[in-house]
Amino acid sequence: MEGPAKEPIIGAPVSAHFINNVLAAAASYIEDDPDYARDVLAELGQFLSYRLRDDPVPVPISQEMAHVSCYLRLQQARFPDRISAELPGDGEITARRVSPGAVQRPLADALSRRLGEHVGPCVAVLSAQNGGLELVLGAPGDPSPERVVIALTTEEEVLS
Repeated sequence: MEGPAKEPIIGAPVSAHFINNVLAAAASYIEDDPDYARDVLAELGQFLSYRLRDDPVPVPISQEMAHVSCYLRLQQARFPDRISAELPGDGEITARRVSPGAVQRPLADALSRRLGEHVGPCVAVLSAQNGGLELVLGAPGDPSPERVVIALTTEEEVLS
């Protein structure tokens, strides 16, 4: 006997709060900088297309890092002059495939904590470390920034 039909696996959930805030940020730029408002909306479309894909198969790390960069630009639109970021350059991360959102989700969690707990600028530095990534998040010159290790799984681990 067959069980109930399975729903298709959809990409990881996206916060409605995040989407509403990005839309509000885009709306705030319409009068003064309509080109930037359009750019923010285009970035949001790119972000959602990546995260809400119907087939969340592993992607090249370069594709995930492009998604991370898109996410950071959206956050910078939401929090002008508060967020600066440094990402690893091409070739700094060992070539591999990861689950979509594998880097963006932990970064989003840490950035959300930081922005909620602290006022003022925030610097996010993502660097390659021992086959994974390390996120260092703090204020400029912060003596004890938050450190988050983001493990990168191999394609075989993602598929199993």
